Amino acid sequence: MWAFRVRGKDAGAAAALWPPVHLLIAATGHLASPLAPLAAGWVVLFGRRAPKWAAPAAGVVAALAIGADWMDGTAPVWTAAAGWVLLMALAAGLAAWVAHGPGAKRMGSAVVPEPEAAPRRDGEATDAEAVENALAVILRATDAHEAALWRADGVDDQRTAAVLVRAAAPEVPAAESPVALAGHPFAWAIDERLPQRIQRGKRDLPSPWAAEMLLLPVEVEARVMVLALAYPGQVPPGAEAAAVRGGQHLGTLLGLLKSRAAVRRADAGMRAMADAVRTLPGELELDKFAAQLAAAVRQGTGAAGAAVALVTDDAGRGKVLHASGEPMPMGAEAFGEGESRLSLAVKHGVDLNYVDLRRERDRLPLLAPGEKWEQAPRSAAVLPLMVDGRAIGVVAAWHPEPGRFGEREREILHLLCSVAPMPMRSARRFEALDQRASTDPLTGLPNRSAFDQRLAALSSYFDRYARPFALVTLDVDFFKKFNDTWGHEAGDRVLQHVSELLKSTVRDVDLPARLGGEEFAVLLPETTLRQAMDAAERIRRTLESRTVNWQGRPLSVTASVGVSACPDCTATPSELLGLADAALYRAKESGRNRVAAAPKLEAAGRA
Repeated sequence: MWAFRVRGKDAGAAAALWPPVHLLIAATGHLASPLAPLAAGWVVLFGRRAPKWAAPAAGVVAALAIGADWMDGTAPVWTAAAGWVLLMALAAGLAAWVAHGPGAKRMGSAVVPEPEAAPRRDGEATDAEAVENALAVILRATDAHEAALWRADGVDDQRTAAVLVRAAAPEVPAAESPVALAGHPFAWAIDERLPQRIQRGKRDLPSPWAAEMLLLPVEVEARVMVLALAYPGQVPPGAEAAAVRGGQHLGTLLGLLKSRAAVRRADAGMRAMADAVRTLPGELELDKFAAQLAAAVRQGTGAAGAAVALVTDDAGRGKVLHASGEPMPMGAEAFGEGESRLSLAVKHGVDLNYVDLRRERDRLPLLAPGEKWEQAPRSAAVLPLMVDGRAIGVVAAWHPEPGRFGEREREILHLLCSVAPMPMRSARRFEALDQRASTDPLTGLPNRSAFDQRLAALSSYFDRYARPFALVTLDVDFFKKFNDTWGHEAGDRVLQHVSELLKSTVRDVDLPARLGGEEFAVLLPETTLRQAMDAAERIRRTLESRTVNWQGRPLSVTASVGVSACPDCTATPSELLGLADAALYRAKESGRNRVAAAPKLEAAGRA
C-alpha cells in the first residue's frame, strides 16, 4: 500500500513485510512462482495511482528479481544466497526511501506555509498563526493531504467561498479560490450545517488533485465557515470522526480569537477616545484636525479607512478634508446636495449605517461624485458632526467586508463624534480668521503679509540648498483712467479680472499675490530666469487677449511686467523684489504692455 497511499506507517509496514514475502516467492519458484502473477497484479492495480517515482521503483524491483532468479539458477549456492540477502537489503532500503524520501508526507510534522509578512495590527498575525497551528494538528489527526478553512461571502446567487487559512503537505498545489457557491457542495455544508464526504465526479473538486474531500461546517457565532480536508484517494478509516472533533475544536478556537479581537477593539476604542479628548481641542489647523480625527476613528473602530468632510452650506454641500486607510478613494473631493451618502447624513442630520453597500438599491457614492476605489467598501458608517442642531462636518468609516460596524463600533463613533464638533468649529473659525488676515478681500489673492512670509521661506531655502526661484511683478497699465472714466467699481472689476487670470495661468506651486493698489506679484519656486520670462510673457499675452465686460462695454487691460531670479540676477534673495520692480519700471518706460528682465549677475558685475 505504500505505493498508493504514501503514508509513513504503511511504508514502514511494507518495508517490514518485504523480506518474508520475497523469501516466500523465492521458495515457491522465483519468477515461476504461482504468487508472481498475483504480485504483478498488485503492482498494476496500485501503481496506476502511485506517485511519479513509483514506476522507476517497480522497474528496479523487477530487475532485481530477474537478477536474483538468474543467480539462483546458475550461480553457486553461496553466491545465490548472498545475492538474495543483498537484494532484500536493497529492496528494504528502497521501501524506506519511498516512505521518507522526497515527496513523502511526514506525519510527525505537517508543513504549514509561512504566514505572509504583515504588521501585527490588533493581533491579526498572531491569530492567523494560531489558526494555522490548529489546521496542522487537524491535518495530522485526519491523515489528510490538505486542510483549508473557507469563508463564504456575498448574497444570493453572487455568493462565493475563498480560502482563509491553509495547511498542506509539501508540493501539494493550492486549491482554486474563490469558488462560486451556486450548486456547489460548499453551499450545502454552509446552509444545512451538515458534514459531507464528496468524491471527484463530472465536476472537479476545489482541490483539483483530490479524489475525495471531507467538508465540515464550522460555526463562529452567527457565521458558518467550512473546514475542507482533501485526500488523493479514499478517506482513511477513522478520519471522519477525527475531522468532526477537529472542526469543533477549530470553531471554539475561532470563537475565542473573535472574543479576544473584540476586547482589543474595545481597548483601542478607549485609547482612541482618550487621544481624541487630549489632542483634538488643541489643533487649530483644519486639515491637521481632520487627519487626527480620521486616525482616531480608524483606531477606535477597526475601520479600514475613514474620512472627515467640512460642510460648506445648509443644503448639504461640502468638501472632503482628509481621507486615509485602505482601500482609499481617489478623486473624492467636493459633494453637492444629494450627491453622496455624506450629503444625505448632513442634510437630514442623521446617522447612516450600511451593513452591505452592495445590497443598497441606490448607487450613490460614499464620499463624493467621481470617487474611484480599487476595492469598493462593503460596510460603512456615516455620522454628521452637529453643533446647535446644524451639521458643520461629517465623518465616514468603511471596511471592505460586510457587517464590520456593530453596536460597539457605532458606540465608539458616537463618542468620537460627540467630542469632535466643538474643536472643529474652533479650528474652522481660526482658519477663517487666518484666511482673512492673509488674504486680500477684493481679489481673494494672498496679501502683502502672506507674500512676504512666502518670500522669506523661499529665501531661507535658497540660502541653505541653493535651489533657484524667481519673482514676477506686474502693474496694470493706465489703471487710473479706469477709475476716472468708469468709476471705482470698474477699477475694482479690472483688479478682480487680473487676479482671476493669474490664478488660472500660474502653477499650483506658484504664489500669486496682490501687493497693493494695481501691483501684483508671482513667486515661482524651482524656476530659472529664462523660465520665469516665458511665464511672464504668457501672462502678458493672456491679459492682452481678454477684455473686461463692464456695463456692456469691453474694457481692454494690459500690464507691464518685471522679472528677476536667484541666482541668475542676484545671490542675495532680499534684493529680488527691488530688481523686479526696477525691471517693471523699465518696461513702462519702454512703452508698457511688455516684459523686462533684471540684468544677469555676470552682466551687472561687468557694468
